[in-house]
Amino acid sequence: MPFPPFAPSLYFDDADIDALVAEFSERVRRNPSLRPAMNALIGNSWEQAEAAAGAFLRATLFLEKRAEVDGNWLARSMRMLDAETIDCLGDILLDCALVSLPLHSAGLVAEVGDELVRMFKCVVAQDGVARQRLLLQARSRLAAGALMSRL
Repeated sequence: MPFPPFAPSLYFDDADIDALVAEFSERVRRNPSLRPAMNALIGNSWEQAEAAAGAFLRATLFLEKRAEVDGNWLARSMRMLDAETIDCLGDILLDCALVSLPLHSAGLVAEVGDELVRMFKCVVAQDGVARQRLLLQARSRLAAGALMSRL
């Protein structure tokens, strides 16, 4: 896979992303504390959710195209998740990255996960107009591929 000159150094490829997403999906499905929220958000559409997660990670890490972000799904997620659940998802992503990827690349995925956790916890901590504003900013940042740039 060709990389733009400004892309971070990555020591993995598409198959590694697929393995990471599969491991993450399996661990999330096995986690009893996450099951209610995931059943409501994903239901029986795990294959589509895994494909979307893989596409998002590829867009974010390989910088080849913009990430596709479903604003309605993101809004519904922020209504269903709380800070503790978001932390748990971030911890699972970190564990999966350490198992599935070389250390340096796992560190880059951990940075993505940390930024997602920070951003989403800021959204769920707010109500009303403030929450809506932060949600729109989060969606714009994700869709623009600007996740790793602090604005």
